[in-house]
Amino acid sequence: MDRRAPLMGLLWDIGLPAAAYYVCRGAGSDVWLALIAGGAIALARVGFVAAARHRLDGLGAVVAATFALMLALSALTGDPRILLVREPLVSGSLGLLLLGSCLLGRPVLYSLVRRLNSGKGELLVHWDELWRTRPSFRRVFTLTSLVWGVGLVAEAAVRVCLIYLLPVDTAAGASPLVQLATLVMLGGWSLWHRRQRLRTAAGNAVDTELSRAR
Repeated sequence: MDRRAPLMGLLWDIGLPAAAYYVCRGAGSDVWLALIAGGAIALARVGFVAAARHRLDGLGAVVAATFALMLALSALTGDPRILLVREPLVSGSLGLLLLGSCLLGRPVLYSLVRRLNSGKGELLVHWDELWRTRPSFRRVFTLTSLVWGVGLVAEAAVRVCLIYLLPVDTAAGASPLVQLATLVMLGGWSLWHRRQRLRTAAGNAVDTELSRAR
């Protein structure tokens, strides 16, 4: 798999809605219509990815449902900022899901990795055995879920504050930049943490197991 693909996908997901908003504003559209255009582009992106993969994943369904809900609330209240809150709401909810799963003792990140390797039955059985018997294996998923969960919740809080403190035109551009910066920092931390694990015998064992899924 091309390692640049996730980064390019991220840039499309964040950049397209913001670009659509500012193009519409530059063409003379009012704030509400420009925000709807940005949301519609994001929704179209979800549909395109779903068509390419021949399935709509859980996150895509959440994005679509949230857009419909926020559009209805915005229309009822007349407040266009509600449409801007849509994305922080999704990322904040994902962060809470990550944190909550750690409290339940089964990080959702581990479930996600298992799902991505659902066709490798023997490997999954081996991983489940490691999960039961090796604390270092569990610790990797728990710590990563905690760090990403805290980061996404903090990102969502900052973005909501910016949305309601700044003019709408400014917030529409600032909010995606906060999201991009947060994801870059979290991704950087994940790479750093992996390098730190590789320096230890326990980390080598864990990453050896994970590399078998590639």
